[in-house]
Parts: sequence; structure tokens; C-alpha cells
Amino acid sequence: MAKEPVEFLLKEALLKRGLTVATAESCTGGLVAARIVNVPGSSEYFLGGVVAYHNDVKEKVLGVKRETLETYGAVSPQTAREMVEGVVKLIGSDCGVSTTGIAGPTGATKEKPVGLTYIGVKVKERVEVFKFIFTDDSPDPVKQRNRRRKKAAKKALKLLLAMVEGRL
Repeated sequence: MAKEPVEFLLKEALLKRGLTVATAESCTGGLVAARIVNVPGSSEYFLGGVVAYHNDVKEKVLGVKRETLETYGAVSPQTAREMVEGVVKLIGSDCGVSTTGIAGPTGATKEKPVGLTYIGVKVKERVEVFKFIFTDDSPDPVKQRNRRRKKAAKKALKLLLAMVEGRL
């Protein structure tokens, strides 16, 4: 028997609890929202999302503080937290998930390597931020980038599901 994709399990968990969700994405560029809406009936629980790729959008739309971006950078746990809190407030959902990271092949620093990703998850009043470094051994930098983005989107959905179900 094939394992059910996480987005289908998320649907069941959200509907069972009467919860809604919104997304705030940077490095994943809408992949999290796309996976959610791949599920028939997702309009019952998915209210919407924001792809905030540029810092101005993070600040003006999601309410990420300029000081946060200047002090910690766009790829930081602080920014991931403010993104998820901002999208939940903006859209009016019960839950939210945010992604911010360095998909590569450029943009890395000594302190922030390619693949570094922060995922923020908010379920009701609880907010958690998780740090990952997604790697890929493909010789093609574009394939590496897109695989990192897909890994981040899948992990974001798994973390959201785990928090909704109370397993995390």
C-alpha cells in the first residue's frame, strides 16, 4: 500500500480540528501552497498565502520588522517567526507555516551556507521555528536548487502536520 502524501494527511488533521492555514514563503516560492492546493477540497481549510521573496514584501506585507532583517537577515529564525506570525494575522487563519532559506547556488556566506532553511510553524498561539541544511549531490546547480526547495516544502508540511496533531 502506498503511503499517503503529507498534504492529504494535513487535510484530514485540519478538518478534524476545524482549523485553517495560511503560508508565507520565500525560498520555496509557493511550493508549500501548491502542494496544499493539489488536494481536492483544500479551499475548506487553506485561506491563502504570500510569496515574500524580496525583503520589502516581507516587511510591508507580512510585517517583518526592518530591524529584524537588518540585524539577523532574511534567512534567520527571527525572520521565519515574524513571517509566520504576520501571515496568520494578515489572512486570519488558525495556523501558518513560513519558509526562508538559501536555495543556492549563490547567496551563501560563511555563517549561512547554501541549503540553510528556517521553517516557522504556528498552530493557534504556539510558534516554533526549525533549522535545516538541505543538501543535494547533483552536479547540476539548478537541480540542486529545485531539490532543496522541494525538500523544504515537504518538511514544512510535515512539521505543520506534526504540530496540528500534537506530536511536536
